[in-house]
Amino acid sequence: MINRFRKFDWSVVSTSVCRVLSGPGIWVIRPVARRITLDVVFAGKTRKLVIGEEQSVLIASMVGAEITCRDGAWRFQNISLFEVAKLLAFLECRLGDETPLPQAKCDRLIVVPAGLNACKFETWLIGHVPDADADAQGLFEFARAQECYWLVRFLLQEGAATKSVAALGKRYGVSESQFRRLCCQALGRSLKRELRLWRAVRAVLNVVEGRESMVDVAMRNGFSSSSHFSREIKELFGISPVQFRRGGK
Repeated sequence: MINRFRKFDWSVVSTSVCRVLSGPGIWVIRPVARRITLDVVFAGKTRKLVIGEEQSVLIASMVGAEITCRDGAWRFQNISLFEVAKLLAFLECRLGDETPLPQAKCDRLIVVPAGLNACKFETWLIGHVPDADADAQGLFEFARAQECYWLVRFLLQEGAATKSVAALGKRYGVSESQFRRLCCQALGRSLKRELRLWRAVRAVLNVVEGRESMVDVAMRNGFSSSSHFSREIKELFGISPVQFRRGGK
């Protein structure tokens, strides 16, 4: 599986340098070498934030933050807000969660383990979805306040049954061109390409988790035939549906 947050580079900020993180965004912050105290202008307020050697901090903000450290260097990584919202929408939709509408796009500051980084973020998020603690729940509420979260949930619920982009846009309440722009921003690629991938993923899950014939799986997911289904899955994932059912063999 491709890690959508895969990233290895950190941006290092020297002592006494003021760094502006422009929102909207999510950032993971940690000391370079030892415990530090940050002056953070965040959500309209200035606060002092102590980060120990065994800690990191997540900042989630619509407008960003200004950060200065007087007693040591620090480093940060950017976590894609759109990818967080998209992944959370997928997971909660899959679990059948009835998520309440968020009250506001509240900025968040969350203490997390020191080992958390962009590369490990997807695993951390997936592990917290079924039973989120208070800190993780704060991040999830921030992600649910983004339009891309609700757009993805809408597409998961409506995309398979609705044939045209114009019809999807109408159901969403915007014009076709505006709907395409929203989808491109939220998904990072064209809607047609993304829906094609989602259909393939749903079909593969049916193959792996169920006992239906390949013909039944193909028909249920909108493929014209079992050969069309097999060809598309092999093109996207490199192995056939039969190989998926056999555990990749």
